[in-house]
Amino acid sequence: MKIWDQIKAKFQESPRMRSILLYLSFVVISAVFWGFLTFNSDVQLDIEVPVEMSLPSNVHMLGKVPDTLSVTVKDRGYRFFSYLFHKTPKLTLRFSDYSDGNSTFKIDQSHLRKALTTVLNKHATIVSVLPEAINIRFTDLPGKKVPVKADILVEPRDDYALYGALIQSHDSVLVFSDAKTLNEINEVYTHHVEERELTDTLRRKVGIAPINGAVIEPRTIDIMVPIEKLVSQTRTIKIAVRNAPRDVKMLLFPSDVQVSYRSPQSRISDKADITAVVDYNAITFDGSNKVKVMIGEMPAAYQDVHFSHDSVEYIIEKH
Repeated sequence: MKIWDQIKAKFQESPRMRSILLYLSFVVISAVFWGFLTFNSDVQLDIEVPVEMSLPSNVHMLGKVPDTLSVTVKDRGYRFFSYLFHKTPKLTLRFSDYSDGNSTFKIDQSHLRKALTTVLNKHATIVSVLPEAINIRFTDLPGKKVPVKADILVEPRDDYALYGALIQSHDSVLVFSDAKTLNEINEVYTHHVEERELTDTLRRKVGIAPINGAVIEPRTIDIMVPIEKLVSQTRTIKIAVRNAPRDVKMLLFPSDVQVSYRSPQSRISDKADITAVVDYNAITFDGSNKVKVMIGEMPAAYQDVHFSHDSVEYIIEKH
């Protein structure tokens, strides 16, 4: 009681505290009156009703089925507690109830409102629904298997290189549509991917570009573009002779050449993957005793390949 007396004495001594208490009292009284008037009058509320489609396994919808319906309902204020504090039940639309038997799934406005009454409060009045109706084409034809091509432009940084082919998780996809559309589709493409100045292997999930009036499964694929750092290398290799007649032997001076190039880092240890050759048919026999040294076989990933000298001297011996 002593504590309460002290608080009461403070309120009596402080005009400011009395003003605050008076203000709070009016707020509480106003809230009570507002709640009483609201809860006993009709109120409109916008709610989102989740939509679930019940489809046979062989049916594919060729248009977008709405995930939710925007519904404006009117009801007594106190009944809206059920909407505010409870999750709105899903509206399940059964395919067999609304298929017109002619490749169209159709629900008009009256049937859609009637279906909503099964998940809303039975006292509620539906004021409006968006969308007002659902009208979607469907197909029950089997899917057509077509190749998928990656629309991709990749450029590594100057000291890196593409090393290997593009890898796709799926080489083909299934396309579902009507017979006429399926007959016209022979391939599909991914969305465009463009990357420059890459310094590491590119891994990405990309979507398949949509086709109007068709459904594609799967809708995404994984791609990988291998990229490696280029390392400068120099080594000495033997020069081989090509196209020499059987009774001819070519002696080369020198018989080997130094080759410099840049290769992917993983191929540093490779020793027999690049060759140097001279071609007997390239000899002009015009008094010069030199023949051009050319690259024979070389991996496509190698760059800036050049020899220490571009020609060698030769002597021809006939047997």
